[in-house]
Amino acid sequence: MLHRSLHGPAGAPVITCLHAVGISSWMWQRVIAQLPEYRVLLIDLPGHGESRDTPWVSLPDTADLVAAAIRSDVDTSPVHLTALSLGSYVGLHLVLRHPDLCTSALLSGIHPGQMPNRRMMKLLSAIMAPLAPRPAFARRTARMMGAAVDVEGFVAAAGQTRASAFRRATNDVLDFDCTTLPAQTGTRLAFVAGSREHMLIRDGLDVFSARFAGSITAVAPGLGHGWAGEDPALFAQFLRAHIEGTPLQSELSP
Repeated sequence: MLHRSLHGPAGAPVITCLHAVGISSWMWQRVIAQLPEYRVLLIDLPGHGESRDTPWVSLPDTADLVAAAIRSDVDTSPVHLTALSLGSYVGLHLVLRHPDLCTSALLSGIHPGQMPNRRMMKLLSAIMAPLAPRPAFARRTARMMGAAVDVEGFVAAAGQTRASAFRRATNDVLDFDCTTLPAQTGTRLAFVAGSREHMLIRDGLDVFSARFAGSITAVAPGLGHGWAGEDPALFAQFLRAHIEGTPLQSELSP
């Protein structure tokens, strides 16, 4: 069973948060601080954080592990889901494989498929995997997210990542193709990207919108791939609005 922790008032609506590669559920601390009215379930994905001794197998396998964790810890379902980067790929598999679990899902930093230069990218992943948990590398990554980031907290969380999980998870992301997945889900979906993200992710918003009927898309202006860390208040604000069914057009551009 994956490691998880619950925060916030018992009996409140539940948000489940799935983190990026090379970090842990620690990354959500500043976001959930903006959401005191919700119960929040934080989950460490395989090979990361306190789940570091659980091997990474695949995106579908991880989605099933997340589903088991939600069913174990949440008395009232469905829940709301939010995810960033790696967590978004897991999250999309989750809502498609377990359509009863999530009322809404906000997925940020996810590409739709057809990643160019995959062979080269996988080689880079193999090189980066043993470096990512090291303090010097993690410190550099954290500082790229802005002055407000808790650098040492990031370093400590990144240091728990297994290199094998980093490499395998990254390769799964590189091979991801949303056209191989079912196009129907009962979950209200929002696909979001920072305006400074890779073009494949930004342009992919239109692909997701076309494939998943009723989904919404938005761009966070001036922010990058890790915008939940760059501007946690804005991320929380949009998450709250999506849960309530009122996207913030003034803050995020559709």
